[in-house]
Amino acid sequence: MNRMLPVLALVLIAGCSASHENASTPTSSPSSPSSTSAASSAAPASSAPPKPSPSATNVPAELGLCTDADLAISNGDVVSADTLRRLAVSFKNTSSHPCTLVGYPGADLVTAAGGVLVHVDRRPAAAAHRLTLNPGDTANADIEASAIDTVSGKACPRIGTVVVTAPGVDVAHTLNAALPICNATVSSVD
Repeated sequence: MNRMLPVLALVLIAGCSASHENASTPTSSPSSPSSTSAASSAAPASSAPPKPSPSATNVPAELGLCTDADLAISNGDVVSADTLRRLAVSFKNTSSHPCTLVGYPGADLVTAAGGVLVHVDRRPAAAAHRLTLNPGDTANADIEASAIDTVSGKACPRIGTVVVTAPGVDVAHTLNAALPICNATVSSVD
């Protein structure tokens, strides 16, 4: 019985992968089971599962990435929690078609004249998110900064106006918000 389980699993995997092939594959001659068992003894079971994966990754790519024209970018109020300052940033799909956002927005803290004080670092994550936004859907990210300079232990000496770009977009948007420039990070879209 224990020997039959791996063979049965391989037959099921082969049957699942055969359903993605043309109709002539499942209706082949009785030699198919022996060729399946020969293939199962020659190839490890882990080689079969990657077949569905490429088709799954192709689906979001067909939708296309969101462009600046597809999105309205807005922000909430700066929220204070002890020595941290947090700003929520929203990316709303205002187009009539779905589009995809992948990864992190760009963020800078700038002077009143537009000079970059600090480029906001990306917050470490296991993986950047890939989100498909239907018309009217909103994705969010947040920017956090410290009100305390970790080197000196004193109040962060400067504040900068927040400028963001949507993930994969090069058009910058100045937000009506300012954050301390010390230890600023941005999250991926969620």
